[in-house]
Amino acid sequence: MPGYASWKALFALEYLQLYEEGYAVGDSIAPDFAAPYLPDRLRGAPDLETLSEADWEEAYGCLWAQRAAGIHSDYPFVEPDDFESIIADAGAIPALAPLTDAEYAERIKGAWYGRIGGVILGKPFEMGLDRQFIKTYLESVDAYPLDDWAPPESPSLGFTLRSKASTRGNVQFAEPDDDIHYTILGLMLLEERGFAFSKLDVANNHLRNIPYHWLWSCTRQSYYHMVNLSDDRPVADQIDEFPTKLNPWREGINTAIRADFWGYIAPGDPRRAARIAYREVTLNAVKNGVYSSMFVAGALSAALSRQPTVDAIIQGGLSVIPKQSRLAHIVQELRDWYDKDGDWVSVCDRIYDKYGRLPFLHALHNMAFVVLSLLHGDLDYSKTITTAVMCGMDTDCTSGTAASIVGAAIGYEALDHRWINPLNDHVKTAVAGFGHGSISGLVERNIALWRQLRDQPLA
Repeated sequence: MPGYASWKALFALEYLQLYEEGYAVGDSIAPDFAAPYLPDRLRGAPDLETLSEADWEEAYGCLWAQRAAGIHSDYPFVEPDDFESIIADAGAIPALAPLTDAEYAERIKGAWYGRIGGVILGKPFEMGLDRQFIKTYLESVDAYPLDDWAPPESPSLGFTLRSKASTRGNVQFAEPDDDIHYTILGLMLLEERGFAFSKLDVANNHLRNIPYHWLWSCTRQSYYHMVNLSDDRPVADQIDEFPTKLNPWREGINTAIRADFWGYIAPGDPRRAARIAYREVTLNAVKNGVYSSMFVAGALSAALSRQPTVDAIIQGGLSVIPKQSRLAHIVQELRDWYDKDGDWVSVCDRIYDKYGRLPFLHALHNMAFVVLSLLHGDLDYSKTITTAVMCGMDTDCTSGTAASIVGAAIGYEALDHRWINPLNDHVKTAVAGFGHGSISGLVERNIALWRQLRDQPLA
């Protein structure tokens, strides 16, 4: 099996990914098994289940070859991969007043605790659930709308949530979660390498500190490629292939959940934060995978300014991604919907109606839920994180990112501490270079590193 998935699964995922990017692979979102570029035995197979993995591998190769034909001439989006072109088409930078050292310390404490609390709230629902099912589940346990940790099971539905340690009556610490791991890994990477880190440093940071099965999406695939490097070509050349090599997750939400620390370390400067994010995320992502990371870093950087508003925070994200990208389009689209409807439920359902075809792990609809929860929450921490969870999809990712942004904007003391106190200042991880530790200790390390690096130019 080529890494994260079988050849059959890779074919289906790659077809949809190429279709979404605008390549000429077919006329619908479902794979076209009559396409002329496919081998005869696939086009003529009466039962696709009889095909072997070797058949699907050949089919994948034929599908991938279609990429060379380029993007449709009428494709409505322009999505560059190089940093200069991205920034050249980005929105304006909002006016941001800098924080004092004391204000930064308070805000970054809010960001760390806020993020971890949001991740833990969303973790039990990370099961591919949509808004309607989550509503049904919560109603069945008399917990809708969500305003507390989720009850772990619904006897009437015969349904049990995952991660019992993150459910009502059971939260005593932050249990291991990849969304938390990545923020710690970002801290560790800059402590070791500073701003001069390379893609190889990023890959080795994953390889040395996280077990393979604690990674998902594009990061697990780049990990797979790292342990299968060959000796016949330069390592740098092989790493440059990771973003697209057997990687239909290259526009996944996995990129955005790795971005928080880049915003934390560059307060009030979205372009600086985005440049750091770009260097890290281009290890294994392209286009909206890259943009989602840059957007989160830019939004967090804007949140770490004097008296930020939700509009300024969102504009901080838009100031570092192309205006003609799918991500910028969907952000503006849902802002228009929310301005018109004023109702998060109807806007959420519009997102599902238009973008529900995307895979569970895709960046675009998950980032839309993040922005929607920010708009509806209006810097109210509890309202923001519960909205993100009730939207569904990758709930620990969306809640964690929205929580991080709001925590950075309002600071630790303004958080609703019913989500923070049960954590007992303790986080457990699968990060080899960290293990178990205190959230307060992570905050202290963040502040010390910011003081060390804040005046240093980016390499």
